Amino acid sequence: MIIGGLQRCSFSDYPGRTAAVVFTQGCNFRCPFCHNGPLLAVTGAARYEEREIFDFLKLRRGRLSGVVVSGGEPTEHKDLPQFSARLKALGFKVKLDTNGSRPEMIKLLLKEGLVDYFAMDIKAPLNKYDTLCGVRVDTEAIRQSIALIAAGGVAHHFRTTYVKSLLTESDLLKLGALVPSESKYITQPFVAENAWQAELRGGR
Repeated sequence: MIIGGLQRCSFSDYPGRTAAVVFTQGCNFRCPFCHNGPLLAVTGAARYEEREIFDFLKLRRGRLSGVVVSGGEPTEHKDLPQFSARLKALGFKVKLDTNGSRPEMIKLLLKEGLVDYFAMDIKAPLNKYDTLCGVRVDTEAIRQSIALIAAGGVAHHFRTTYVKSLLTESDLLKLGALVPSESKYITQPFVAENAWQAELRGGR
């Protein structure tokens, strides 16, 4: 795993748990509103070695009950299952933040019981995905990931960052229709000053 960041304690990233957040480096999307711009590119060296992460977590057992694996896009990393298995072996519950572009990885994680909570970003109505993500996107993969997570028997929610300049209220209705009725769906506010694309900073 290429690890680009670590938040040592969070009370809000894992519902109902106090957790550390591990940020993987590299993402296959280029969403203009992304608030983790420094994590998009895969750089030559990791900011943290895995050994450092696990040494820290071993000392936090009993104080932290969960670990969030975020990014970037964690499912881009082939060794994500092994990383998650090591977290669970230490007794932590694992939450995965994902853009849903790698359903084959989500399927494997579900099959092996390596994730306890999924949070999947649904960026836009499927016909607007390329625009909102800044790249060509296989929207069938997005559909598959939604279906896998919804039916996976694991706690989860789906979410959309509502950028008013990019999404209309009609778009939000279409987005809600993508989510199975039994799954939780939320919209989250856009923090303009943190946007990766300079043109969106200071906007809405």
